[in-house]
Amino acid sequence: MENKVDVVIGGEIITLKSGEQADYLQRIARYTDKKIEEIKSKSVTAAIDDHVRSLLIALNIADDYHKTLDKFQKLDAAYKEITTERDKLKEDLDKAQKELEEFVKSFDAKNAPEAENILTLAPPAPPQKQPLRKAR
Repeated sequence: MENKVDVVIGGEIITLKSGEQADYLQRIARYTDKKIEEIKSKSVTAAIDDHVRSLLIALNIADDYHKTLDKFQKLDAAYKEITTERDKLKEDLDKAQKELEEFVKSFDAKNAPEAENILTLAPPAPPQKQPLRKAR
């Protein structure tokens, strides 16, 4: 669905047509307008003609874009590294859990006969007290 949105950029009302959401188009227009105002506010650019000013604005926007892209790429690389490390740790944990289970089974199998012997070698029950007999 194509959206038609009126925005103000550089003091001019411009109608944008796009498949993007209206609030996104407004946000982009505000950003562009802000960049225009930043360049206009610098005293150095007061004597520059509109064409050169437009180029400076485009360069500023391109600079912002590439700095943001660089940050994103660094974050993406860090995310991939962390994800790889997490997956390796999961594999190590799974392996350690399996080894522990195998050890416990092996230990139980080796020590089961001894455990049975321990149960059969329990001390005998104490003798029951006999009632005292009267002397004759």
